[in-house]
Amino acid sequence: MDRFKKNIPIIISLLVALIFILATGFITPKEESIKEVYNVYLDGNLIGAIKSKSALERYIDKEQKELKEEFDVDKVYKPNGLDIQKCLTYNGKILSEKEIYKKIKKKKSFTIKGYTATIKYSDGTEKKVNFLKKKMFDEAVNKVLNVFVNKTEVDNYKNDTQKEIETTGSIIEKIYISEDVTISENYVSTDELIFTDVTNLTKYLLFGSLDKDEEYTVKPGDTIETVAFNNRLGVEEFLIVNPEFTSANNLLSVGQKVSIALIDPMFKIVVQKHVVEDIDKPFETVYKDDSSMYTGTTKTETEGVNGVQRITEKVQYINGEAQPTVITNAVVITEPINKVVLKGTKQRSNTEVYTGPIVAADVSGSWGWPTISKYKVTSKFGYRWGRLHAGIDISGSGFGSPIFSIGSGTVIKITSGCADNGYYGNSCGGQLGNAVYVQYSGGVMVKYAHLRSNIPVYVGQIVSKGQVIGYMGNSGSSTGTHLHFEIRINGSPVNPYSLYQ
Repeated sequence: MDRFKKNIPIIISLLVALIFILATGFITPKEESIKEVYNVYLDGNLIGAIKSKSALERYIDKEQKELKEEFDVDKVYKPNGLDIQKCLTYNGKILSEKEIYKKIKKKKSFTIKGYTATIKYSDGTEKKVNFLKKKMFDEAVNKVLNVFVNKTEVDNYKNDTQKEIETTGSIIEKIYISEDVTISENYVSTDELIFTDVTNLTKYLLFGSLDKDEEYTVKPGDTIETVAFNNRLGVEEFLIVNPEFTSANNLLSVGQKVSIALIDPMFKIVVQKHVVEDIDKPFETVYKDDSSMYTGTTKTETEGVNGVQRITEKVQYINGEAQPTVITNAVVITEPINKVVLKGTKQRSNTEVYTGPIVAADVSGSWGWPTISKYKVTSKFGYRWGRLHAGIDISGSGFGSPIFSIGSGTVIKITSGCADNGYYGNSCGGQLGNAVYVQYSGGVMVKYAHLRSNIPVYVGQIVSKGQVIGYMGNSGSSTGTHLHFEIRINGSPVNPYSLYQ
């Protein structure tokens, strides 16, 4: 017993040492048990650990043969949002590349190397377009440009080989895209739209989609102009989507199928030109009293002939459409010859009976023109990108130049600032701005729009032909100084030129 008591300190020491060894053995792992692994996170969530990051990337590339064939690429990459981080552990579960691959494939698409064009618009919105090679975008933009501008003109501009203007003609001064476009190289997810050829990319930039073109079957009596108008296309747009036609005067064949796809470009290509051209200087109609003719009858003494004036102007085209122009110079080449109309003043007696031929009164020239003679029509009546431009735009007369009433009528409405939401435009909510509405006889109502604010007439006022009712301006939804001249007969818009035929 005494011997046992003597050994107690030794036993206790051995037990303490054993406990220490066991305790430190559980608390501190052996150096050889520590493992280097890679944790795999998908959109911030841990999906497992693997031995090798490069092995997983090689496995992904090896397994995605279909994507390589679909996009004609040599390599496929991990999805966007997949993060692989190195860490140290001693008891973590290690998954195989195949197991991790299956988890990823269920949740997200893989990526390929490509490019993204980001198009930023003035309203703060943006659109992204993905494509395989950087040069594809440049080629597609050039093809879109050649839709709106003659290729030879563009090539001469790029090569600095434009001919100087000797008498009349035009030269391009500048070409640019109005929106902010940036191109970046990145890893593009294969579940997004990725363009692999220039043809489809061009169509997408021009039409805003890859939908199949809508077709129309030509019927008896159809013309390019009527088919275009009835399907909300401008004639120029019809010729763009049907390049086999070269002019609005080309004939259509009954049963022929034509495209009526609506163009909706993803950006605005702006072309600025210096233009010198000869335009008509319209003749005026002068009335002379003739006592040998009875009251109510007229007779043309001299036919009117338009003169010619040579104008120099700065013209801006947006996607092929001329904007309000600035005429910097005008020289009269040939003066117009006024039309002279004799107007009878002879009174009939109460007993006199007229037995001569019945001749309709000559009403040609009965409507006046709303601007001074230095003008140019920059936008015609018809559809613009699927929306009806219900009048014509007249510019070139200059900011503040007078606007005349085209006949005798009554002012029925005046708007100011951003008003009349029914009109299509590019800014200010799509409004006519300062406008005067005049009601004439025969159900004719005319809108004179985008005027300056100093309107000299009031609602209810009777105005006469040639009276100043406003001044050319740039109010409302306007891309420059011009007059929007819109005519409605019994509420329906008509081409203003129909009044002057």
